[in-house]
Amino acid sequence: MATPASGVREPAPASPATAAHYQRLALYLVLAIGIGFRLFHFFYNRSLFIDELYLNISLVKLNFWELATQPLAYEQKAPIGYLWTVKLCVLLFGKGEKALRLFSLCCGISALFAFVPVARFYLKSWGVVLAVGLLSLSWATIYHSVEAKQYSAELLATVLGLLLYTKYHNATRLQPLLLWGLAGGFCCGFLSR
Repeated sequence: MATPASGVREPAPASPATAAHYQRLALYLVLAIGIGFRLFHFFYNRSLFIDELYLNISLVKLNFWELATQPLAYEQKAPIGYLWTVKLCVLLFGKGEKALRLFSLCCGISALFAFVPVARFYLKSWGVVLAVGLLSLSWATIYHSVEAKQYSAELLATVLGLLLYTKYHNATRLQPLLLWGLAGGFCCGFLSR
């Protein structure tokens, strides 16, 4: 058998610290790319789609009380938290597409950051990067993050529900259980239908 030349060395295995460093970098990269796609589509400012128009007619015409107590035009439905927050954006920034889509954008980006600890709870190392990358780079989540509809708020409510589970699933005392119930009820009642 031939022996290796004296000057040639075997490559050293990557240390756990180096692997963790690359995983963090990859996680930050997929988050940055996902946020970049959302911001690009937000500032591209495409025209409102017909379904967006149906919902946003009510948001422009009705006041806060009417949004909570009257049926929306064209049989549209949306969570009260979404309606009130978008109505506030319309009052602050005008009736343009960007004002109508701002809350959806914030929810879409917030869902990415809230999903990181959820992924870390269920997965390890590169699995976290893959899961966050799938959510971050998914065409559907990017599109709905800049749509003037409630879908990204519902995504955020779902991710927050999972995040609450990861935090309180082993709780036995009354205070954390009560906090879990109140926060979960807020997410379900305010942000989703």
